[in-house]
Amino acid sequence: MRKRITITIRDDIISYIDKIVDGNNIRSRSHAIENLLNKIISENNINNCLILAGGVREEFPNKENRCMLLLKGKPILEHVIKRLESFNIKNYIIYSDYRNEEIEQYFKNGHKFGVNIDYIFEEKPSGTIKPLLLVRKKIKDTFLMVYGDTISSIDINDFYSFHKSSGKIATMALTTVSNPKDYGVVEIKGNKITNFVEKPTQSLGSYLVSAGIFIFEPRIFNYISSRMQSVEKDLIPSLIKKDAINGYTFQGMWININSPKDLNRARLLV
Repeated sequence: MRKRITITIRDDIISYIDKIVDGNNIRSRSHAIENLLNKIISENNINNCLILAGGVREEFPNKENRCMLLLKGKPILEHVIKRLESFNIKNYIIYSDYRNEEIEQYFKNGHKFGVNIDYIFEEKPSGTIKPLLLVRKKIKDTFLMVYGDTISSIDINDFYSFHKSSGKIATMALTTVSNPKDYGVVEIKGNKITNFVEKPTQSLGSYLVSAGIFIFEPRIFNYISSRMQSVEKDLIPSLIKKDAINGYTFQGMWININSPKDLNRARLLV
């Protein structure tokens, strides 16, 4: 969808734009300006996203893939992708290890959603480190990693700017919940993550939890080994020890859909 606008541009810039127009690859002044703007946005934003869309939970009937449960008539995963696409993220790798054919048949190459989608499938759940091991040769730039069963209103542009200004290899998005023991609980000092415990058995005195949304530099692959199984239990504690990860706290909607109760809540809020 495009909208007609009127703009005023200096003569020397118009001359430069006219030189780009070749009638083939660049058809007009409008096309040239749009291409230049897209290039600027791409160079100053995040372009690649790994979505973890695997696993199975007994709480749902028919042992459905949570990411494909319907929310306002569309799979949760579609809501996740459309939200990210609104920040001009165009390239996705979807990892799944459960009922994979449903995901691929629905999304195909992603073009009908205005994005490009590639897939990595496993036959059985293999932990959250495995997807990172499998994409290490595919991703060369800063990338986003999210869980496909989590709906949020996080501002990805602000998240990305925060990450780049921190100079860290990784940044983890953080939110607050009333029941932190069900999630990965975080303790911070300033923006520095000082402690992380996945589903603690006793209170840490913190209501900050991982939102399941990360930005990684490609150097992250140097910090991952085949001995690791879990992002939360293995990788994050290792990054904390190396002072290689910061926390980005955001406010707004965040729903991790772990149960039918969570799904009903999402259906009321989204």
